[in-house]
Amino acid sequence: MSYRAWFQCINPQCGATYPLNSIVYQCQQCQSLLEVQHDRQALAGRTAKDWKRLFADRYKSNEWPYGSGVWGKKEWILPEIDDQNIVSLYEGGTNLFWAERFGKVLGLESLWIKLCGNTHSGSFKDLGMTVLVSQVKHMISQGAPIQAVACASTGDTSAALATYCAAAGIQSIVLLPRGKISIAQLVQPLSNDALVLYLDTDFDGCMRLVREITKDETLYLANSMNSLRIEGQATVGIEIVQQFDWEAPDVLIIPGGNLGNVSALGKGLLLMKDLGLITRLPRIVVAQAQRANPLYRSYLRNFESFEPIQAQETLASAIQIHRGRTGQRCRAGRPHRHVQLPAHWRGPGRANQIAQSGQE
Repeated sequence: MSYRAWFQCINPQCGATYPLNSIVYQCQQCQSLLEVQHDRQALAGRTAKDWKRLFADRYKSNEWPYGSGVWGKKEWILPEIDDQNIVSLYEGGTNLFWAERFGKVLGLESLWIKLCGNTHSGSFKDLGMTVLVSQVKHMISQGAPIQAVACASTGDTSAALATYCAAAGIQSIVLLPRGKISIAQLVQPLSNDALVLYLDTDFDGCMRLVREITKDETLYLANSMNSLRIEGQATVGIEIVQQFDWEAPDVLIIPGGNLGNVSALGKGLLLMKDLGLITRLPRIVVAQAQRANPLYRSYLRNFESFEPIQAQETLASAIQIHRGRTGQRCRAGRPHRHVQLPAHWRGPGRANQIAQSGQE
């Protein structure tokens, strides 16, 4: 059966489309973000029962590349890519465990934790980077002028990009804010032969610069505004439901920095519901640090606007971001209420405000 995918503008008043082998990160007509769209009619040609059986047969198998937690869902990710261009390190398939003792502390009978960082570079970013780097390798094989892949990072993105580019034999370039990342995170791009630029600025300063240099089509942008990353990370929600024997949980809690991961989580869940693999959607809880909380502030304005703020220092440096680059995607599903964490959880840099999005 033939499946296909393409980039499409998320602005419903625009809806412009572009081939996946285009070097494009925002809509060229209205400057909105893009997302990867799939031929839902073709996907619906296989029953929900058959999808479940296919994914179960592939899960952690030794059949290349389908044993990967990402590429086991290839038809839902990049259906047209040649298997020989897939760059995979057997990512995904991470543990979902019952946190019984912690649940008792919180008064919850059924609390489960998904360890998405049990991957090659040590973070969930591997899930998106396997897709992006594979597509880049595919594009290069078709004659694209790409010579290197670049990203701004507070550590994990640069580690994942350098890891997968090294596996693919493609040069990586990473821009890092000086003093904002750990030694362990700095070692990975250095050891994987990335060109590392250690800059006297914050993440947003690095992001401004990487967006400027990737206007040159020989340098490909790898940050999460590139919706190829979203496709790989969308498998997290799918895999959680699969690990629960295709029953969706009631609530999913996820931290929000650049907001790409929560966008991806929702996308995977919506696709499962559209294709009949689940009958209801869980509520998604997005946690932001008080000192870097543009999505929460937008929630308070009923999402009428989404404005950057000057991010202050946070204990979790990866979410010290003044404007979530994928905030437009998050605002597509409006929250129906918000929750503030208990007072004893609050403090400088702690996540003390959360916005909820999604549906029952």
